Formats: sequence, structure tokens, C-alpha cells
Amino acid sequence: MTNRTRQTVVLIIEDGDEYLDSLSKFVQGPVYLQAKSGEQAVRMLQESSVDLIYLDMRFDRIPMSDLLGDHVKATREHNGDPLRAYKFLQNNQGLFILEKLRKENLTHIPVILAYDFSRQQKRYEHLKSIHPSLRWVPDAVTPSEIRNLMEDCQNSGGGQGED
Repeated sequence: MTNRTRQTVVLIIEDGDEYLDSLSKFVQGPVYLQAKSGEQAVRMLQESSVDLIYLDMRFDRIPMSDLLGDHVKATREHNGDPLRAYKFLQNNQGLFILEKLRKENLTHIPVILAYDFSRQQKRYEHLKSIHPSLRWVPDAVTPSEIRNLMEDCQNSGGGQGED
């Protein structure tokens, strides 16, 4: 019997296919799974062994009913405007998914959030205090930088984000 090492399994949580297509093409090696919503991601994480999560921040291509977050509360916070509330949920869906992962005790899985925190260091530090394995990556990143970040996440179980 041969001794084979298990491939890294990365769950991509996004509302489109851009990250799945790009990572599959340019960052070869891992096995990629995909979830199109927070609820689907939680189900997959409970059923599959996943080493790393690659998470999109903005979800504007899924049904509004699939968005995580309290729409009634968001409507109140946006002066009673339900459309602005939905936009808020869409634009910050990655954060609502992170919160769902925390509530489901899935914070041990390192997360790379596709969002540029370079001008929001305090926001990132706050999120990192809640999700210690959180890392981030801007849209303008090379495949080798993503590969290195994925490897670093797995080796350290998190660590510092991009500066």
C-alpha cells in the first residue's frame, strides 16, 4: 500500500465563479469546493474535511432570501430603507458568513477574505480578534502570493494579515 499525502481542500465561498475559475487555473494543487451562500458553506463544512476557506466579501448575485444577516434590523439602521438594507447585507456578506462560522464553532479553519483592509487596519484588527485565523487578500494579487498565503495559513493556522 502506498503512502499518499492528502491534498489540501479549499472551500471557496462566493456568489459567482470568478475565484473558483481563477484559483483552479492559476493556483493548482489544492482540491477546490464551492459554496454559493453562507448556509450552503456551513452544511459543506459540517459534511466535508476542509483545510482552508477562501471567502468573497460581496454577494450581489444570490437571492436576497439566501443572504445572512437581519434584514429588519438593517432596515432600521438604514432609515427604514429596505433596499439600502439589502445592499448593506450584500456588500458585507463575507462578514455575516464569518459570524455564522463563529456561531457554528468553525473558527478553527483558516479563512482568507478577499477584501482590501490596507486602509482599514483597525477594522481588520477587530475582526482578527474575533477570528484569529483570518487573513485577507486584495483583488490585485498574484497566484504565487495566493499560494504562499494559503501555505502560510495552513502552517501557522492563521497569523497576521497583509500590511
